[in-house]
Amino acid sequence: MMQGMPALVVVAPDGFKLTASASAITAAVAEALAGRLAVVCDQCPMSDGGEGFVDVLETLGGTVRTTSVTGPLGAPVDARWRLAGGSAVVEAAAACGLHLTGGPAGNDPEAAGTWGVGELMVHAFRAGARRVLVGVGGTATTDGGKGALGALEDAGYLEHVADPAITVEVACDVATAFLDAACVFAPQKGADGDQVARLTKRLAARAVELEQRFGVDVTALAGAGAGGGLAGALAAAGAQLRSGAAMVADAVCLDRRLAGATVVVTGEGRFDATTTAGKVVDEVLRRAKAAGVPAIVVAGSVAPDAPSLPAVQVVDLSARFGSRRAWDEPAACAAEAASDLLAERLDGER
Repeated sequence: MMQGMPALVVVAPDGFKLTASASAITAAVAEALAGRLAVVCDQCPMSDGGEGFVDVLETLGGTVRTTSVTGPLGAPVDARWRLAGGSAVVEAAAACGLHLTGGPAGNDPEAAGTWGVGELMVHAFRAGARRVLVGVGGTATTDGGKGALGALEDAGYLEHVADPAITVEVACDVATAFLDAACVFAPQKGADGDQVARLTKRLAARAVELEQRFGVDVTALAGAGAGGGLAGALAAAGAQLRSGAAMVADAVCLDRRLAGATVVVTGEGRFDATTTAGKVVDEVLRRAKAAGVPAIVVAGSVAPDAPSLPAVQVVDLSARFGSRRAWDEPAACAAEAASDLLAERLDGER
């Protein structure tokens, strides 16, 4: 940092699942930092393909549309998606997200389906999109993408996924294998042990169906288990699987924004063993390290199995403010903690 120049802070968190969006966390942290310290904040909310995927890709421009589609348990829901020229951004969570069932307690993990995701893709194709980005994180489903492909086929658009003139890219929030989707994530969607076993058996049968129809072994594809197997089904039909966090980082030009930064603040709802498996925080930290930019991580909670990152400041909001306040006021807690840590860092550099 040049003498007399204010510090540049890039604020690039993921959303805190079921409590606060990435945009809300980003705005609160940036306001707190700029109000307390002599810093300039670059607001860069992030997503790995889950909730907020449509909003953080506002850098693509275009308009956000709202379309009524089939929700995870069959009732219609209003889902937002983006159309920008020949590109469309579809967020699976907007059509079949766990929040739409009221959380794990309200979900039926065996009945929940992805039909609405396919409907959103149909609307994108009908609108003329030749590049469709599909974020598959945050779903209530473990149907192996059966609903989504069914909706595409029912409308006559399944072949569009493999059309060489059209690109369908799936933003995966995890690298989980197709057959592991139930045991890893179904409990978070309300499944008990017996249901996990049945869902795993169903996914195995689904993998056989997909290979017989499309000639693709989805069990060999990293990330195919994202979205409860939705990613694998779309890949079998011809889509490309990509890291959602990397896709968003590229789209928002994160590397360029980090190049002149003094520090980056990132964060997520729960900092645990999955964080370093391609989540937003992992992607931001990797790029920050490459750019030589120190990092602060604010997390709603830090799990016992969380990775040790000696060179990174990690703050557990639940431990610092109590779990109730951290859950009820995540943006305010993240803002206060980040401003405290940055103030300490800047004082130490003087």
